[in-house]
Amino acid sequence: MNKLIEKYLLTLSEEERKNVHINKFAFGYEENIQDALADLVLKGEKKATTSLYVLYDLENERVPKKGDINIILNSKGEEVCITINTKVYRTPFKDVTKEFAFKEGEGDKSLEYWRKVHIDFFMEETDGKFTEDMEVLCEEFELME
Repeated sequence: MNKLIEKYLLTLSEEERKNVHINKFAFGYEENIQDALADLVLKGEKKATTSLYVLYDLENERVPKKGDINIILNSKGEEVCITINTKVYRTPFKDVTKEFAFKEGEGDKSLEYWRKVHIDFFMEETDGKFTEDMEVLCEEFELME
C-alpha cells in the first residue's frame, strides 16, 4: 500500500479504518484526457469531478462517499496522485453551479464550458439518452500530500 495512504490511515480510529474505501481510476476514457485531467489534479487546479448517478446502479458499482481515498491514474495505469473526498452529493445536472464547475478546473473553468463537455460525455455514456434533468454525483476532493 502507498506510504501516504498508510500514514493517513494511522490518523483514523480502528472503526474509521474499517470503513475507508480506496478507489483507483483515471478520469474519462481517452488517453490524452486521462493524462491532462490527472495533471490538473496534481497541479491543484482540479478539485472536483462529476459522474452520471444512474450508471452506478447500471454498472453495479459502489457510490463514492465523503472520506473515500482516490488513487488517480494516468493513461498508462500509473499512479499520479492521491486525493480524499471532502464532499459528495447528488443533484440534477441542470442545477450544477458555476462554483462547482470552477472546482472541476477544466477548460476556462466556466459553467458554460463545463456543461458542454459534460453533456457531450454523458450523451456518449448513455447512447444519446442523457437529459439535463438526470442526477449527477458531484465529488469534491483534496490532494493528499
